[in-house]
Amino acid sequence: MGVFLIDNERVYTYSDLLDSLNSSSQYYPLYKTADIYSYFVNLIQALAASRNLVLLDSDLNPSEIDGVDEELVNVAEPVEHYAYSCMEDVVAALQQSTSEITIFTSGTTGQPKKVIHTVSTLTRSVRIGGKYQGQIWAYAYNPTHMAGLQVFFQAFENLNTLINVFNRQRSEVYELINKYQVTHISATPTFYRLLLPYEIAYDSVVRVTLGGEKSDQHLYDNIVKIFPSAKINNVYASTEAGSLFAAKGDCFQISEKIRDKFTVVDDELLIHKSLLGRSDSFKFEGDYYHSGDLIEWVDKEQGLFRFKSRKNELINVGGYKVNPGEVENVLLSIEGVKQVLVYGKANSVLGNVLCADIQLEEGTTLSNVDIKKALASQLQDFKIPRRIKFVEEFELTRTGKLKRS
Repeated sequence: MGVFLIDNERVYTYSDLLDSLNSSSQYYPLYKTADIYSYFVNLIQALAASRNLVLLDSDLNPSEIDGVDEELVNVAEPVEHYAYSCMEDVVAALQQSTSEITIFTSGTTGQPKKVIHTVSTLTRSVRIGGKYQGQIWAYAYNPTHMAGLQVFFQAFENLNTLINVFNRQRSEVYELINKYQVTHISATPTFYRLLLPYEIAYDSVVRVTLGGEKSDQHLYDNIVKIFPSAKINNVYASTEAGSLFAAKGDCFQISEKIRDKFTVVDDELLIHKSLLGRSDSFKFEGDYYHSGDLIEWVDKEQGLFRFKSRKNELINVGGYKVNPGEVENVLLSIEGVKQVLVYGKANSVLGNVLCADIQLEEGTTLSNVDIKKALASQLQDFKIPRRIKFVEEFELTRTGKLKRS
């Protein structure tokens, strides 16, 4: 059997995984561990046996999340012992699982909220078959959250290989991609920006997927240089609903079979409750859930749209509503700018003063004057940050996104 996981130079084969599953008769309903292999063994064992799970970050402070009893964390429960003859039997058991999996939202702002999913909602977008065999995935997400779970299911159900690159430095990521000839990467735009600037092309990668944050053309252009053989696509997924639709060019397209499950009110995308997991935190308008994503139709008949921003991220500046994503896109188009964060600081006169933190590519020198001059030709005056700070790095969330306070 082939390789299941490579983590910190430790290689775990599917034979190792089968032995781990067959040699245990217990699992942890609430499991907290920094060891990704142990986490996956527990996850697979529980799902294959149709047992319920609560997925916890390894650095979780229980005070962050309501309803988690700290005394139950890492307390084992017996599970019926199975002697799986092969990994295909394990995959089949997982696909038929009736488990409920509790995960927590991990947006860039706010207290995490609990959402309960089934295996069927988590694997809605998984594709299985001969064309998906032999893939080698750079695993660039937190494994306890929606995106990490979806990459895991796609790889595992096809018995592919996972190379753990989450929270690794730029040089380490490239070393692992090259050493193991990675073919597929799915990650946040923030992850890909950490790989800039372009220096060497990696031809083994044939598919690059972005998700979880708004992207921009500057990043796409650089990804094309770094991974010239790769097809690039963008996916829309959320903790509440899982994966819903993929990009078509610079737009997203809602497939015809679920187009009637969405509506748009005041530019906000609303999702029908039938596509969601379960959560006490969900608030519905009739049968629809407010996603918080503001969109603009490109072709309503074809279900084509573009994202504009998150509703709760709009910044009031002197009576104007500023979309920080729009400003960030323009900043990122400036040669030498690697990563940016635009935000508002409370001001008694204007409501907020627009601010920008900017990380430059190594060897680049730009001043406040250079930045503002570049912005002046592309943005209205009220959209130009009044305070610009150059930073060495950004604080990230547990899921590898830019942290917005």
